[in-house]
Amino acid sequence: MHMNLNNIYYLGSQCQPCRCLSFVFLVLFLMFFSQAFTTTADDLSSRIVIDGYSDDFTSNEELFIKYPLSESQELDDDSWWGEYNDVKQIKLTWDLNNLYIAIDACSWNNNVIYFLDIYDDYGIQDMLNLNTWMRAFKFYGTNPDFFLATWDTNDNPQFWKVREGSTLHADEITIDDFSTYNTGNLGRAMEAAIPWEVIYYDSLHTMKHYPYIKMLAVITTGADNLGGPDVMPNNLGGMPSDGKSMAVLDNYVNICVDSTGNGEPDIGISPKARVEFFKTPPFEEIALKVEKVNFPDGKVFASSQSEEIKFTLKTNRLSSFNVEIYNVKGKYICNAQYIGEDEWKWDGKGQGGKLVPFGIYILRFVSDSKEVSHNEAIAVIK
Repeated sequence: MHMNLNNIYYLGSQCQPCRCLSFVFLVLFLMFFSQAFTTTADDLSSRIVIDGYSDDFTSNEELFIKYPLSESQELDDDSWWGEYNDVKQIKLTWDLNNLYIAIDACSWNNNVIYFLDIYDDYGIQDMLNLNTWMRAFKFYGTNPDFFLATWDTNDNPQFWKVREGSTLHADEITIDDFSTYNTGNLGRAMEAAIPWEVIYYDSLHTMKHYPYIKMLAVITTGADNLGGPDVMPNNLGGMPSDGKSMAVLDNYVNICVDSTGNGEPDIGISPKARVEFFKTPPFEEIALKVEKVNFPDGKVFASSQSEEIKFTLKTNRLSSFNVEIYNVKGKYICNAQYIGEDEWKWDGKGQGGKLVPFGIYILRFVSDSKEVSHNEAIAVIK
């Protein structure tokens, strides 16, 4: 194919408006490209403004894929209470001084809580037992050490640190945070700049030793001792349809902030590229089911001869259980002793420490989320 060079000159010389328009498009593309692939930096304080509007975070700092819908890891209307009580997105980035987070949500007369779990040796297990913000949430796979919480129309969120070694007590710490949740208004957020020195607070609790941060966010009811309709990321078994039921939060986002082990946050990386999940959305929620109760030494034992009965539980997904023991007339005897790794034992004694009469007894396995109860019969012999 032959092209006349004069034609090329003509096109270049006669289409100045087109050339200017192309230049504008190129500038806009480069701006979009740089925003979409923004990385962590030495100092982000001039870009990330803690004002309750998260549009200063870029798409590369959004932890959840939302489009296309076939790949969406979080839908805007997956809450039991609809899109006006729904967590929409978690955004995150950092610099040398702060961890910056934003929770996009809508909270109509309810609350939003963002949890962080870093340390293995303590943290919240059952939020109903906490000294503050008591809600019907139990944690499986995480034990949050910190949380940021606010209620609808409150622009001053509270940041709480669980006392070292505790599961029951948290203390409020002042940080730079702000919220714009306002009844029925979409496009609002709770934001915070959390200093690294608050999260990694002494020589034992350092970034070098604990480079991973687990996180999740929930919508809760406005009242104590109740739960909520939505969590991000989604639970393996979903959320209860009403706030009166206990929710077991068993999924989380996991991000490494120090891959080199030098005790400082990695700079020049994409936060989104670091995202890991316990179970990656999207997935179909799995109803909890007891698959098998195993009795390694059989279902018959003689407690009068100091024998004990041991049993293990296998389920189709993570959950916590209590095992209640009843006689055949339905009278409660006691709870079996949990000894770890989904294993329990019973020595054949009731609450008062006396041996029970020989006969048939019922083990009732009850999940903490109240989704499942499962019965097994055993025999106590002389």
